[in-house]
Amino acid sequence: MSADKRKFKFVEGKEPVFVYTGLLLVYILILILIAFVFINLQDKIWLEMKFDSEKAFNSVYMTLDDGKKSVENAMADAKISAVGLYSATGKAVELFGSAPETLQVSRLAGARQSGTDSTTGIYFFVESSDDIEYLRLSRFTSIPGASFIYDPNLAQSFLNYPEVIYVRFDGSAYFKKITQARILSIASAVLMTVVLYYAFSIYNANRRYRNALLKHENLVSLGAAARTLTHEIKNPLSAMTIQMVLLHKMLGKEYEQDLDLMDHEIERLTNLTNRVSEFIKDPVGNPQKLDLVPFLTGISSLFPNPVKLNFNGMEHAVVMFDEVRARSVFENLIKNAIESYSNGEPDVEVELSRVKKKKIEIEIRDRGDGLPKEMTETLFDPFFTTKTKGSGIGLSISRQFVVAAEGKLSLESRNGGGTIARVVLPEVEESL
Repeated sequence: MSADKRKFKFVEGKEPVFVYTGLLLVYILILILIAFVFINLQDKIWLEMKFDSEKAFNSVYMTLDDGKKSVENAMADAKISAVGLYSATGKAVELFGSAPETLQVSRLAGARQSGTDSTTGIYFFVESSDDIEYLRLSRFTSIPGASFIYDPNLAQSFLNYPEVIYVRFDGSAYFKKITQARILSIASAVLMTVVLYYAFSIYNANRRYRNALLKHENLVSLGAAARTLTHEIKNPLSAMTIQMVLLHKMLGKEYEQDLDLMDHEIERLTNLTNRVSEFIKDPVGNPQKLDLVPFLTGISSLFPNPVKLNFNGMEHAVVMFDEVRARSVFENLIKNAIESYSNGEPDVEVELSRVKKKKIEIEIRDRGDGLPKEMTETLFDPFFTTKTKGSGIGLSISRQFVVAAEGKLSLESRNGGGTIARVVLPEVEESL
């Protein structure tokens, strides 16, 4: 094999790894981008809120000396529900709207120590009511645990020098934007996950299609070559068979062993050409109702090694299958199971069962040497074999016959060692 071909084969084998890795990297990068956009959008919304709260505070603060009516008008314009002025000693100076009569100093001090305040004020988000509380502090001194109680007698003396200014306004619009941003981010992530899933599905389906097309093209080429080859081989084999008959008559017994060996090899080549002819001709044949219970019983009795039968109490299991082709399939599978033992007495079992509605499953199980690793599908390729003897055409023909009967044939490793050959065929009415 040339260096270019080896390189192409390597790249072709590594293609799924490259594609899967590339798709996953793109997926992760898009998720990171979605998270980045969400974080920045959230920061933008909070900045808008802080700007609006500062603007609302200033609109009220500028009217504090103009009287209660001016304050209430400014509150209505800025959609503020409460304004409160509190002294440094913890007593309320003036209350507007639904401002609380008490404030917890520890709450304000804790907010400042935790760094949740801005350079000019502190924000509290009341998610239960979608309100935002904004407090502006000047010469505020922390008195942990103290409460501020409203005292109307202090209203005038502290009006011009409030230490704590409390503003409460509707923040539902900001919370709504944050919720929408979260939903959009989650929906985008889910959408990208779905897109990734379909990308994997489309790629895998395309790979299966390409592999099937490649196998089909190979089979077409193989069929054309096999027709010519079998035709060219059969003519010399016929002549050789005739000549062998003459040699048996002409030569003495001292050549008998050599002649028998030649007969055996000629017969093997004849059988091979017949199997190849079976592979390339119509696999459907003449389907008819076939009861697998007596059929499998008869086939198992042909082998010198005992074959265990387990029909799970089924008296009939009728399928549509050409009898000659069915015999070729099950004889080949049982023969493979027996020949899978390199050491020890073969222990082969054939089990018949109904797995689904209108489906019959036949399992041929053994405890032989098992399947070669990573070669389960390759075993069905024409002329592929792991045996020292054999053509490697049997499994290909068997699968072709089973598929033509609208069934499935698969091989899998058996737990504890060995192999399971599984044939699934559609069941028909029992009446024969």
